[in-house]
Amino acid sequence: MDTGARHRLIEATAKIMRDEGYAAATSRRVAAEAGVKQALVYYYFPTMDDLFVEVLRAGAEVSLERMREALTDEDPLQTLWRMNSDQRLTGLNAEFMALANHRKAIRTELKSYAERVRDIETAAVTVALRARGVDLEKYPPTAVSMLIAQTARSLCNESAVGVTLGHDELRRFMEHQLSLLDSAPQEG
Repeated sequence: MDTGARHRLIEATAKIMRDEGYAAATSRRVAAEAGVKQALVYYYFPTMDDLFVEVLRAGAEVSLERMREALTDEDPLQTLWRMNSDQRLTGLNAEFMALANHRKAIRTELKSYAERVRDIETAAVTVALRARGVDLEKYPPTAVSMLIAQTARSLCNESAVGVTLGHDELRRFMEHQLSLLDSAPQEG
């Protein structure tokens, strides 16, 4: 048995989901994209949900590690904004959100991943705000991290369907707010 086939099936599924949406990721399409026989899909993954969960897990682990590294840089607030503003990273997530509306296994896995992301983002924001001497009661780190991430993701989701009215103004507003946090008095 080809040991790389399982990995190719996961990669092929992610590519199809990104390019054409989760509905296009059928066992036949995935097998063709991966260059294997359709039966091999079910050899490695008893159901398509099992395959989707593995795609989510594979991407989640890579994303979480990248996020941990990026959010320890000099400016985690700006990094959080940039990461969540990346259309390529939010596109596949949108497909999983849509899929989760119909599949409990995906919903459960996505919830677990989202909670881990929220923990990492909140921890990074907490450290950044403390370092800037920001009052954490007035600016709760969870709320700040959610505001940054959700605003950026919302802009990506709207852009994906061609809605851009107000985007430039909101980006400037968010960048201004982040700069205000940057210029907060430093502890020390």
